[in-house]
Amino acid sequence: MAKVAVVDVKQELSQAVEDVFAPFGGVGQVLAGRKRAFIKVNAIDCRPETYTSPAVLDTVLKVLRKYGVEDLNVMENCTQGNFTRMVFAATDLGKVCRQNKAKIIYLDEQPVAEMELPGLGERVRFPRLIIEEFGGQAREAFYLNVPRLKAHSMSVVTLGTKNQLGLMDQLDRMKNHNFNLHARLAAIAQIFRPDFTLIDGVKAVFYGHYPPASVVDRCTETLNVLVGGPDMLAVDTVGAKILGYAVDEVPHLALAREQGWGCGRLEEIEVIGDLSRFTKKYPYHLLPEFPPDVKIIKGGERCCPEGCELNTKAVLQFLYLDHQGKGGFTILMGKGFDREQLKALRGPVLLAGKCAAQEALPIIQNNCSKIYTSAECNDLASTIKALTKLMKVNPLKLVPVSPIRSLVLLALAKLHGSRARVGM
Repeated sequence: MAKVAVVDVKQELSQAVEDVFAPFGGVGQVLAGRKRAFIKVNAIDCRPETYTSPAVLDTVLKVLRKYGVEDLNVMENCTQGNFTRMVFAATDLGKVCRQNKAKIIYLDEQPVAEMELPGLGERVRFPRLIIEEFGGQAREAFYLNVPRLKAHSMSVVTLGTKNQLGLMDQLDRMKNHNFNLHARLAAIAQIFRPDFTLIDGVKAVFYGHYPPASVVDRCTETLNVLVGGPDMLAVDTVGAKILGYAVDEVPHLALAREQGWGCGRLEEIEVIGDLSRFTKKYPYHLLPEFPPDVKIIKGGERCCPEGCELNTKAVLQFLYLDHQGKGGFTILMGKGFDREQLKALRGPVLLAGKCAAQEALPIIQNNCSKIYTSAECNDLASTIKALTKLMKVNPLKLVPVSPIRSLVLLALAKLHGSRARVGM
């Protein structure tokens, strides 16, 4: 029977982290003498509450060091439209790494190699470092997955399994980020299996995984809990339960369970700790607040919430709420449009996603004053670039650092080979 530790954070965070490892023999036994560790955090962006708590990361690094880890490596490849070096510079994550003498591995700056996603026949790129360290059965380093406890508008929850999507190259992430997302997440879980997953549930995030800063208090709740264990699917099953969801409600977890990549049945998991205080169901959908003068037309045949629909709406929402973005334009997403409705369109238009671009562009190109295209299912960089122009928002103001420092950081990232797709 799989075991998962659920630990309340009462006073000492360091004690809580050690208590998560205790049911598995303690930190020392889990490490099994390994002196090198890689910690995969969740650091999609530098906006408040979108990343693993720096306090949790700081404690994890100190605990690993205490138990003999000499070579600490913190790794991430942030979301599109940004670059990882910026996220670590603009948050306390970078400061925590420096203070603990941990190396930051910006995965978007690493050389890549192709791997096939099992069962999907799709070849995608991962950092060569990740493939070499964790792509086989034998490994010398300890791999710790430290996601944030979040609901997610496209995947219901984003825990250990979803956190590993950040291992994939951004250029491949934007493709098939549609109804295929769930199968891709389960396939990645088959290739890369952490030695231990520790969910940072100090604060839960909901109403999507990317809350606008101006309403972040409506989208977070302090839970003061850590969840962990060596079976990532079992840990995610318990994490989903804390957020109010059964595995059957989370497609990528249900797929991983069907494929046998861990224990995904709560009744078959020995939960060491108390789940009784977690009784809410935290909403994963976005807040219903968008600019009233933006017209969104969805295709009648298909419009994937995992791709063109909710990625676009999430950007639209935070530009509107946080940056007072303007409206006065139309967004087309999905496929299967009314041809006469398209012919009648005027003014600026954003074609969100491959399907909308292929179907609608030939019909509207001679009628609309300005057309922007985000040509893949999840081409966030192009979406951000288009929406900042349409909404009259300066993209350099999207990050909490000066424009000069932003450009210096971007130049450094490019100098080191960053493949990140930046939205400006």
